[in-house]
Amino acid sequence: MLMKKILNVSEMKQVRGGAVPSSYCREGEKLYTCVTIWQGGASTSGSVCATSRAMAKTSLNLAYHAQFVKEDVRVIRCL
Repeated sequence: MLMKKILNVSEMKQVRGGAVPSSYCREGEKLYTCVTIWQGGASTSGSVCATSRAMAKTSLNLAYHAQFVKEDVRVIRCL
């Protein structure tokens, strides 16, 4: 099973927009910054290690599905 490092608040503050190589990610992955816009207009942002923008979005979709909040998502954008 692959284990991913979850960034703490201090580490998240160092993340800037766009995909960038990161020591937090495995070889071949980049750190993508993603924004989720929820039904009702609220938005949240975070970062995910992935091999492409599409895979970053897929990772978030899977996480939201597992948390039973997928239907509350209007759009996910990853940079």
